[in-house]
Amino acid sequence: MTLNTLSLFKGLLAALALCMTVQTASAQRGGGGPASVFAETVREETFANRIEAIGTLEPNERVELTLNAADRVTAIYFDDGERVRKGKTLLSLAQREQTAIVEGAEAEVEQARQQLDRLTPLASEGAVSQSELDIARRNAASADAQLRAVQSRQKDRVLVAPFDGVLGFRQVSVGSYVRPGDVVATLIDDSVMKLDFSVPSRFLRALRPELEVSASSGDLPGMAFTGKVASVDNAIDPVTRSVRVRALVPNTDGLLKAGMFINVVLLAEPRKALSVPEEALQPVGPRTFIWTIAKTDKGPVGRRVEITPGQRQNGRVEIIAGLSAGDQVISEGSLRVREGGPVIIRDRSVLTPAGATGGASPASGASPGGK
Repeated sequence: MTLNTLSLFKGLLAALALCMTVQTASAQRGGGGPASVFAETVREETFANRIEAIGTLEPNERVELTLNAADRVTAIYFDDGERVRKGKTLLSLAQREQTAIVEGAEAEVEQARQQLDRLTPLASEGAVSQSELDIARRNAASADAQLRAVQSRQKDRVLVAPFDGVLGFRQVSVGSYVRPGDVVATLIDDSVMKLDFSVPSRFLRALRPELEVSASSGDLPGMAFTGKVASVDNAIDPVTRSVRVRALVPNTDGLLKAGMFINVVLLAEPRKALSVPEEALQPVGPRTFIWTIAKTDKGPVGRRVEITPGQRQNGRVEIIAGLSAGDQVISEGSLRVREGGPVIIRDRSVLTPAGATGGASPASGASPGGK
């Protein structure tokens, strides 16, 4: 940059600064005329702390179906992905040997009972000793216990659904040899899904059971689900400084699947508070100001007020201190407003589709025709 160019640039800056100083002084003397502004009355709205998190879905109940006996599969009564009711028979093992054992135990019970029935009247007549009668009673009780044991082992050879749910893939076939602990299929109860997610510990006091949550997933675009917080973990993770939360989300349509990633939104600590539009705020360093309209004998004038803002939500700002219900605040046009300077309140209702403004609002105090 040459010396002449630099001198010219400095001269332009000086002229611009002088022009801005003259305009500011003129506005402070009221020479610029009333500022045209849009105003809004401070109103009360509901605010809440918005908590966002990412969670994972798990079924309400999940179990890997196994047997307690070892033998060959003789019958399967379910298909992959089938919905079953509690108590439905799903599979059975070979029963011939076990059936014979049960029949033998039943015969032992019958014999022991007959022996007891014969000795009971004889003992009352003194024909047999009391010890013989006691032995007969013990044999009958032992036979009953043996029968129950073999019947229980027989039930272990039949697999039934422990609760209502949907089955996964079948892991065995007819003729397969299964051992205790071998997984036959997985059964889940997906009528309600568990949604587990982490929340920063600073929100701990806001978390409580029955708090409503909103859930959505990229796997189901455009769909929203609602649920409620069921429980909060009893410890904070020392690494992430977060606490685990579990919500229950109804899944009546069966669209939600285990393992889905879910976007979670909670609105905690709902409260009523005064609010103003965000564009009305004027932050100056750590402080925040807002322009209000005061009624005077000469008409409405601007007043700058310091406020304490709170939560921001949907373009509105919570006002903790500095304003009262019914106050009028300048939402647009505050750049030309000066402390104590006159203002003209424009009416949004007369805006044309092209965005032009109509006349002044009757509440502005301006004379007809602007004279």
